[in-house]
Parts: sequence; C-alpha cells; structure tokens
Amino acid sequence: MVNWVLRTALAVTSLAILAEPALSQTVEVSAASRKALGISTEMVRTESAIEGTRTFGTVIAPPGNSSPVASPFEAVLLEPLVIPGMQVKAGDPVALLYSPEYETARAELESERIMAEHMDHLLERVTELRELGLRSAQEADEAEHDAKTAHLNLAASQRRLNAVRGTGEAGRFKLVAPATGTVANVSVGAGEAVGMSEPFLSIFDGKRYWLDVAVPERAANNFSLGSSVSLSGAADKGTVVAIDPTVDARLQSVRIKIELPASTPWRLGQLVNLSLDSAGQEDNLIVPARAIVRINGTDCVFVDTGDGFRRMEVRVVTRSREDAVLSGGVSPGDQVAVSGLAALKNLAEGV
Repeated sequence: MVNWVLRTALAVTSLAILAEPALSQTVEVSAASRKALGISTEMVRTESAIEGTRTFGTVIAPPGNSSPVASPFEAVLLEPLVIPGMQVKAGDPVALLYSPEYETARAELESERIMAEHMDHLLERVTELRELGLRSAQEADEAEHDAKTAHLNLAASQRRLNAVRGTGEAGRFKLVAPATGTVANVSVGAGEAVGMSEPFLSIFDGKRYWLDVAVPERAANNFSLGSSVSLSGAADKGTVVAIDPTVDARLQSVRIKIELPASTPWRLGQLVNLSLDSAGQEDNLIVPARAIVRINGTDCVFVDTGDGFRRMEVRVVTRSREDAVLSGGVSPGDQVAVSGLAALKNLAEGV
C-alpha cells in the first residue's frame, strides 16, 4: 500500500530528491502528495517555552516511609487478610500462616522464661554467699553472666512471637502489622512458601512521596540537588533530593529522585510528566518527539520548505514521551513533519 501511494505521488508531482550539503537533503512534495502521504507538521519551539528539560517518572515510596512485613518462621501463607490499598493499624492481623516452628517457638519461650527465673535465683543465692565469703568473685561474675544471657534469650524469643497472634490451632498463627498505614503490595499468594525474615508485604505510611526519574546522561548537568521541578497537574513544584552518581551503561541515563509536594494527592506507581527547571538553555529547541526519525544511525527531522521537506540532522539533548530537546539543526518557528515520516524517509533514501 505504501509503495502504491509513493508511486502515485511520484506520478502526480514528479518528486525529485535535490542534492544539498551532507547535513541536509530536500525532497519536493506537492500539496496533493502531502495529503496522499498523510504528512502533517508542527512548529519548533524554544526551550524557554517549557521551563526546562522535560521527561517523566514513577511515583515511589521514600526510604523509611514503608514498613516491611516478614514472618519470624519458615512458613506457608494460608490466606492474606489484606489487599493492596487497604488501611491497617499497628497490631492488625494481615496474614494467616502455618509453620511447625511456631509451636516449637512457643514451647521454647516458656522454657526460656523458667530458665531466666532459675538463673535469677542462682544469682541471688551466689551474691548472698559472696557477701559471707563462701563464694569467689569469679563465681559471682559467672552467675551474673548466666542470668543476663538467659534474659537476652528470653527477650529475643518474646520479640519473635510479638509479631504474631495465635489462632488456637496447632501451627497456625496470624502475622500482625508493625505500623499504621496503607498496604502497598503483597508479593506472595495463598499456598506459597514464605521465607523466614523475608518481606512479602509492605505498609506505606503515605506521608511522603518521591518520583523516580531516568534522565539521559548528556542532560544530567542541567540540574543539581535542590533544583526545582514543574509537575504536570500540580500547582506546587517538586525538589531534586538525590542524583545517582552512576551512569546506566546500557541506557546511558542517570537516575534522580524528586520530593513531591504534599499539596497534591499521589499514588504509588503513577506516571508523572515533569519539567526540570534549568538556566542557560535559551539555544535549545523543542520539537514533538514523534518528529525524530532515525536514518543511517543519525537522528533527523524533516523541515517544511513550502514546496517540499528538507532532511536535517539534529542532536537530541533529551526527550520525554511528548517532546525532544534539540541543540541546533532547526530554528524557532520552523515547521517539522510529525506524520508521514516513513514515506518521507523512503523518498529521501531514493526508494
């Protein structure tokens, strides 16, 4: 179908490719051919028109604002008692699990409690005998050490069981929420194994939100810690709080974290368009991202000349889903093709 349209356009307008310098190439296209090939254009804008480098990011929970929930035993999840989005309070049951280790831990707790009481009694007795000169200082120190060790073991077992509630059935217990907040995710399903101390559920307090953004390495110097960020749909601006010092070798990008304003409601995983405010970028030019076409490994745009289109090689500074920031190659007010690019590319390559 494309070849037929191209042949028709060539027959109607006698399209010709005019040789120009290596950086550009002009293709003559009549009004009728534009319509037949579905070519439309949009205007080149300046950087100042959009405040800064445009991109998008994903809303995440900042470190310290999410509490992981983990089983103190190797267990099997019988039933999750919550789903993502539910509000819970500290101490509310969030999952029903089964583990034979649970009954063993309860028995050991009682044994350790008896042992701690026994060690306290022995310490008291040795202390009395030490005062009477019937025990040595070393024996008294050893008794004190044994008593402290017994209490440490008891406290560890108590903390382990404080995270769960019994159900009255052997091996079954309910895991409780360690904090108040919103259930963010549950990564294990009913019937699946749960590793000891391996988080499978998290609770987000919802007090702060960050935005995780990947910015092309070549644009990383346009911002710094404390840079302001304009956010789509938000009246207040965000602030850059972290810049990863490592460049992703595969994508040649740098990850940054942005503190989001509390005045706007956010959701974890939400995609947010943003503009990194920056100075000294008056020479940068903005075109729709869909205007960029790759030809022989080089980024190009097709600039409308009135009676055709001139192919221009450009350098893309950065891009978002909607716009691309260019450094040279076009001028403010130029009209660039945003549709029919496959046909223009074929024509430019002499197909």
